[in-house]
Amino acid sequence: MRREGAYPCFLERDGTGRWAGFALDLPVAVWGKVSPEEVERSLARGLALALVELKEEGRALPPPGRALRPEEEAEREREGYFLSYVTPAPVNPVSLELRRSLKASGLTAREVARRMGTTPSAVSRLLDPFYFGHSLDTLRRFAEAVGGEVEVRVRV
Repeated sequence: MRREGAYPCFLERDGTGRWAGFALDLPVAVWGKVSPEEVERSLARGLALALVELKEEGRALPPPGRALRPEEEAEREREGYFLSYVTPAPVNPVSLELRRSLKASGLTAREVARRMGTTPSAVSRLLDPFYFGHSLDTLRRFAEAVGGEVEVRVRV
């Protein structure tokens, strides 16, 4: 079923009984999943990351919800594909800003972890665009580690 803000994707079951899928309008594909739902979750994250990358490169974003011609959809279904409209996963702009800050600092995530007194896996979690558990104290420590400062703004 077509959803607002969603991109058309095709899902298929491979010869091993696992599931795979790909987006039509963005370079996103997944495979080796146990269910169609798992494919859709992975595609949602892949779509989100592809859109972030295009935006950061200043390239045009493909509009969501492109309708397939009925004959195209029918042909794909005959080939064993199932059409699904997938909405990109929400991305945390805080994590994206931390990634930009890390890159600008020239430091490695391992060095930032050392400076923060934490583990590299904890810093990796902070940089994960799908992580939403940042505390203000952790952001402050991250900023100090990369030689920056935290600025909080609320826009209305």
